[in-house]
Amino acid sequence: MTVMLTKSDWKRLESFHLHCQRRILGIKWSDFTTNAEVYTRSGLQSIQSIVRRCRLSLFGHVARMPDNVPAKAVLCVACDVRDKVPPFPNWRRSRGRPPITWLHQICSDCGLSAGDALNCAQDRAAWRTYATASTIYLHGLALTTTTMTVSTRTCK
Repeated sequence: MTVMLTKSDWKRLESFHLHCQRRILGIKWSDFTTNAEVYTRSGLQSIQSIVRRCRLSLFGHVARMPDNVPAKAVLCVACDVRDKVPPFPNWRRSRGRPPITWLHQICSDCGLSAGDALNCAQDRAAWRTYATASTIYLHGLALTTTTMTVSTRTCK
């Protein structure tokens, strides 16, 4: 089971990340240094960007595993269910609001459907470029993406 972080959890984690950077850089609270300035001086990305890059990297790793590996089989079924393809004819989703899962995060991180992300991740070099390019931003500034073609599918 994967625990998804809430907005307040991200805020607390980001503030801890900045607190550590300020201590390492020797910035005192009385210096009135902005968060953007701290990021510029440290050269680090935001913690959300780092987690997003790791999440996309793990997704690509599992997507490229051989088909007989259980993790890959589960990922393929989860991608099919996410794209509204039931695993078997009688299958029904349980009642209630669907939980936000790791796969939902992957889809929102890369802006692709689960099946398209799975196909794009098959090309390691392209996926690595895509995963790192889609996470380069500082403290909530504009998200940068690239466009590439992988085996007749276009990855945004």
